Amino acid sequence: MLPHACHDSQTDAALQRSTIIRRRDSMPECSFRLDLIQFLFEHRTGAMTALLQLFSFLGEVEGYILVISLIHVAYDKKLAFRLSALVLLAMSLNHVLKTIIANPRPFIREGTYMEKWAVSTANAHELAPEYSTPSGHAMAGSCFYSYLYGSVNSRYVRTAAIATLILTGISRPYLGVHYIEDIVLGWILGVPIALFAIRFVGDIRGLWNRHTLQHQLLIVVAASALVWLGTRPLYASSALGQPLPFVSYLGFLAGIVLGYPLEAKWVRFDPRSGCIVSKTLRYALSVVLVIGTLLLLDTVFGLAASDSSILGNILRYVRYAMAALAGVLLAPFLFVRLGLAGTTPKIKE
Repeated sequence: MLPHACHDSQTDAALQRSTIIRRRDSMPECSFRLDLIQFLFEHRTGAMTALLQLFSFLGEVEGYILVISLIHVAYDKKLAFRLSALVLLAMSLNHVLKTIIANPRPFIREGTYMEKWAVSTANAHELAPEYSTPSGHAMAGSCFYSYLYGSVNSRYVRTAAIATLILTGISRPYLGVHYIEDIVLGWILGVPIALFAIRFVGDIRGLWNRHTLQHQLLIVVAASALVWLGTRPLYASSALGQPLPFVSYLGFLAGIVLGYPLEAKWVRFDPRSGCIVSKTLRYALSVVLVIGTLLLLDTVFGLAASDSSILGNILRYVRYAMAALAGVLLAPFLFVRLGLAGTTPKIKE
């Protein structure tokens, strides 16, 4: 995951692990098959681990940034916006469900997760305080790639979407961080959300477009605040409080909701314009701007407050909103100014 304002240290890591292990005996227990995860642990291979780590990465925020940026700069802005909103909403809902169910990840109760998870040390420290059920990779991934499948006609894209949906899901139990049941439940929840969105996309768009941009932004920010306040009691028993990714998703959503209509009004870049070289340069610039904004503001805001504080949560929300604006508004502006993209005709109001 991207670095946080409150950086890991050996002392913090040791304290976190000690806290998690002390609380494991009081955790509720679901009758999930840990023996299957143990079997996968005992039969890992280097090549398969590397492959599934790649697909697991595609289910992280950074992975979605890469995929959505490609769609945004080279294919269809509208589809990129819908996919972004859909996956961010699915991720946010997933975190709420995880905390309500409160099922610890595999090997947390046993205290052996550091040895048995095939993830980086930093990622292990980030994942350990979070609950397991349902899998966010499976739920958000099935939602995202099912919608993508239903929105394009390309046989190759559809095949890639199905393969990525499946491999992103199964990567998690293979790496040891989820039960197989978590994956199945995530798929069961994610696919219907995508089908609902596909079926009613016109109605949803019509209702949303009735509001002015100011009202749309107010709705998103107010909803974010309500979700943040409303879910704080759910995380009261968590060792490290409310998970930070929850705030990140809502911040990204706010930035996209603000930036997308402003780009359509002020810039109107055409993603289908330009040759393959221009599209490649646009893609690289877009990714650099989004990731660069996150890293820069992480450093700056980290001087003001830790992520775990209320101010830190607010700054994290702003940081991700600004990163989204960099991708959907600043990047297209630069595409046009640098001659990397053409524009679409202005629609008369």
